Amino acid sequence: MASRPALLLMVGLVAAVCGCRAVRNVHTADSQQPVTVTTEEAQKLRADGLVLYGQQPRGLTPVTNAARMLEQAARTLRDDYDAQWLAAQALAFLAENETSSEFRLEAARRGVVLARQARALKPDGVEGQYWYALTVGLLANEDRTYGLSAVGEMETALKRAIELDERYDMAGPPRILGILQLRTPPPPTSIGSPRKALRLLQHAVELFPDYPENYLYLAEALRDNGRADEAREALRKVLEAKPWPDRQFESQQWKTAALKLRDHLDKP
Repeated sequence: MASRPALLLMVGLVAAVCGCRAVRNVHTADSQQPVTVTTEEAQKLRADGLVLYGQQPRGLTPVTNAARMLEQAARTLRDDYDAQWLAAQALAFLAENETSSEFRLEAARRGVVLARQARALKPDGVEGQYWYALTVGLLANEDRTYGLSAVGEMETALKRAIELDERYDMAGPPRILGILQLRTPPPPTSIGSPRKALRLLQHAVELFPDYPENYLYLAEALRDNGRADEAREALRKVLEAKPWPDRQFESQQWKTAALKLRDHLDKP
C-alpha cells in the first residue's frame, strides 16, 4: 500500500502561512454528508467502525470503510461527543495517508467539521481540541490558502489540549505544538521558534520516553538548533525501536522518515 511520508504533516504551513481563507468557514455540503440512520444502527456502525480502525497494521481500505461508518454514526448521533471526534480521528488518517490530493482535501475538510462539532459539544474535552488541531493542519497542507488562519486555530486548540491533558496520544499536544513552532516562520509573520519547539519536544520525550514518534520530531528540532550529534542519537532510538503495538503502519513511516533525516544530517 502506498503512503505519504510521515514528516509531511504541516510542512505546507511554512509556505502557506500567508494564506487568507478562514478555517472557521469550512463546511461540508449537505449533498456529501452520509445519510442518517436510526440510533441503534448508528451505535452499531460506531462499534464496527472502531473495530476496523483498530486493525493492525492500518491500511487505506479498512480505514476508509471505518471512516465511512464512524462518520455516518456521527451524522446521526449529533449530540454525542465521542461520535464526532472518533470520526474525525479516522478522517485524519486518510487526510495524511491517501494518495489522491482531492481525497486528502475532502477528508481533512470533513474531519475539521466533525472535530469542530466535538469542541462545541465539550469544550473541556482534550480529544476534540487535539483532533481539531490535527485536521486543521492537514487541511492547510492540501489548501495553502488556509495557512494563516490554520496556524492560529491550531495554536489555540493545542494550548488548550495541553492544559486539559498533555499526555493524550503519547504527549500529542506538546508534540504537535512543537512541530508547528518548528515549521512556521518566526514572529511577526507567524509563531515559529526552534528553541520553543525544542523545549516542547524534549518535554514530550520526558512524558513518554519509550515512544518513537517523539524522538523523530525531537531529532528534527535538535537539528534545527545546531545539535546534529544529539539528533543522530534521537534518530537511532527511532530506528532501533520495535513497532508500536497499535501503530504498526505508523511505526514503519517513522523509520522511513528517520532514515531520510539521518541521510540529510550526514551530507557534507
